[in-house]
Amino acid sequence: MIRQGSDNSESTPFDESILRSLYIEYDTPCDRLVSDPEKLTAFTIACAEQTGQTIGPAQLGRGLLNLRQRGEANGGLPRLRR
Repeated sequence: MIRQGSDNSESTPFDESILRSLYIEYDTPCDRLVSDPEKLTAFTIACAEQTGQTIGPAQLGRGLLNLRQRGEANGGLPRLRR
């Protein structure tokens, strides 16, 4: 079943190095970033400007959560140092 308005295309790879650098720049934990629509939209716009790709907020949120799950030691999102 496909939800209306969802993009099931997994063919667009994210530039993980850009996602990691933007994540550090935004200095907001992944869960908070993904759960706040305003922050996620701003992050999506910044990512699209840097990569030149058209990315939906939901798709980017899934990508961020996958990177967080992978962990810093395995090339995922780093821990934010506070």
